[in-house]
Amino acid sequence: MENFQYYNPTKILFGKDVVDQLCNETTLYGNKVLIIIGQGSVKRSGLYARVLSLLNICGMHHVTYEGIKSNPIVQDADEAIKLAKAENVELIIAIGGGSVIDTAKAVAMGFYVDHPVWDFYLQKATRPTQALPLINILTLAATGTEMNSATVLQDDASGMKKGYSAPCLFPKVSFLDPSYTLSVPLNYTAYGVSDLISHALEQFFGKGESPLSDLYTASVIKLAIEYGEKLMHEPDNFEYRSQMMWLATNALNGTLKAGKNSGDWGVHGLEHTLSVLYNIPHGAGLSIVYPAWLKFHRSKINQKLAFLAKEVFSIHKKDENEAANLFILELEKFFIKINTPIRLEEAEIQKSDFNKIIDNFKLNKVSGSVYLLDEKSYDQILGLMWSSSIK
Repeated sequence: MENFQYYNPTKILFGKDVVDQLCNETTLYGNKVLIIIGQGSVKRSGLYARVLSLLNICGMHHVTYEGIKSNPIVQDADEAIKLAKAENVELIIAIGGGSVIDTAKAVAMGFYVDHPVWDFYLQKATRPTQALPLINILTLAATGTEMNSATVLQDDASGMKKGYSAPCLFPKVSFLDPSYTLSVPLNYTAYGVSDLISHALEQFFGKGESPLSDLYTASVIKLAIEYGEKLMHEPDNFEYRSQMMWLATNALNGTLKAGKNSGDWGVHGLEHTLSVLYNIPHGAGLSIVYPAWLKFHRSKINQKLAFLAKEVFSIHKKDENEAANLFILELEKFFIKINTPIRLEEAEIQKSDFNKIIDNFKLNKVSGSVYLLDEKSYDQILGLMWSSSIK
């Protein structure tokens, strides 16, 4: 087991109508609020109006930055930082999914510095020790960013997508009402399931022997598969939405990596290229990349895959090689069941773009922290994203 530190100060309020407690939380941090939202769904659902009404009742001044994209860009963060500084806000309320919350984290740490916030992501700036307080109202079960200190943005101009983390970026409070996910379309519901499974796997393949974390990870994946299939048939089921929301939060709130290093994260690096080049939804990209990554590294991870085959799919085989293959096949079958892509062709990405994709892998220096990747690896893994073979 690796040395580790577990720290998570985020307060979670979970359940129907918990947002009614908003004033109790916001007034602890100030009176001037910057609200950050996406491209209109929270307005159409009535949630945005409800939040404004609550803030008005408790006498809080508020301004809004809207238009955050599903693959959030640093340019929006820059503009929101300008607005935050001009209004001298004291806290941020992010209403939305992972893209909105990740942007809000960038704004929170960019508020107190004069340099471009992108410098943090490029590791050009000293790690921030101060950030605006952040409160989230979650509308999509997927990324887990509502209960961690990580943020991911991309810069379309340079073709780079980077993640960043600092302790000051933990949200103060996150409101998790599954009701707000009932209107999420089936395709984005599926992408969220793929996203949370990928987060669990990234940490599972981290360095270190931690049986408790491994069993916890397998349980998260197994339940995500169970409720993911159910949601495809009953998307209006509040109980299923509740289970999925809490699974997504637990998949990346720090508990799964206890006893390991932070994880491998090579798959996320590979997927970021797809997001930057094709604006593919993150979860859809992950369901394409992960099977290819598993096939490429299978000879090194047979034992781990055999464990997952047993714990997730109840596959009991003496031959680890056979069990490993069956796990990958069952995972692909699940992605197919929930209609999230497993091959690049399904995302209309053609083989003629092979070199374009490889060049972006090189630009972003994609690798894992445990299972390292080089240029030869890029060619083979990318080929497996089009091929169905398991070697």
